[in-house]
Amino acid sequence: MLDAREIRRRFPTLAPRDDEVALYEEKAGLLRPENTVAAHLQLATRQGADLHFDEPMTRWEPYRDGVRVHSADNTYTAGRLVICPGAWAPRLLADLGVPFSIERQVMYWFQPKHGIEAFLPENHPVYIWENAAGVQVYGFPAIDGPGGGVKVAFFDKGEVTTPQTIDRTVREEEIRAMADHMAGCVPDLPGTFLKAATCMFSNTPDEHFVIARHPAHPESTTVACGFSGHGFKFVPVVGEILADLALTGSTAHPIGLFDPARLAAAPA
Repeated sequence: MLDAREIRRRFPTLAPRDDEVALYEEKAGLLRPENTVAAHLQLATRQGADLHFDEPMTRWEPYRDGVRVHSADNTYTAGRLVICPGAWAPRLLADLGVPFSIERQVMYWFQPKHGIEAFLPENHPVYIWENAAGVQVYGFPAIDGPGGGVKVAFFDKGEVTTPQTIDRTVREEEIRAMADHMAGCVPDLPGTFLKAATCMFSNTPDEHFVIARHPAHPESTTVACGFSGHGFKFVPVVGEILADLALTGSTAHPIGLFDPARLAAAPA
């Protein structure tokens, strides 16, 4: 645990109030999702996986002793299905009865006022910061060199949307709100706004995951969704769980917390 004085000493880029504290995790870090996804795909290919891209799944259904999956281009049959539909969960897994909420989230990159030296990984941490009002922001070091800027974003402060209707345009007032907030806690940010990007969180009411055999089709179908903005970091263990469930019907990992039945009667 670090008090405000120690936070400022270790990380001069951060400006906590005197009554704020931090939990520092020495083993924490970051991964580049694009590289890790590519690595997983390469490993899957080596094991015989047949990968299809740009082929939207439109629906799935029980078929004989297994399942049938319809895409925009083809129909497939299989003995087992593992479905991880992300923001498409409300449509593709509507029969779970889980009131998923899809939120539009925005990420921002700013160039610090006085350059990136103080924001390099050896000087500036990965962090998530919650203020007294409960507003959370998160940020990263300058990992992309002099022109790459510093990434920051609000956590879980998005507009309800759908994959079909999401607004990919980032508005001036959104950039200004992000800049104003960061000026109070990381004074050297924002300097110059560089870019922004949108993504989607698939949230559950309690923000816990949904990982289970499908209650109506437990012999053939396993589901994983509703990761509420935290899914990627758990990919290795979630992948192991899904393989267990698909191949043997059970897993040694404790997943009772992620049973969709806990949410099926919750109000939308």
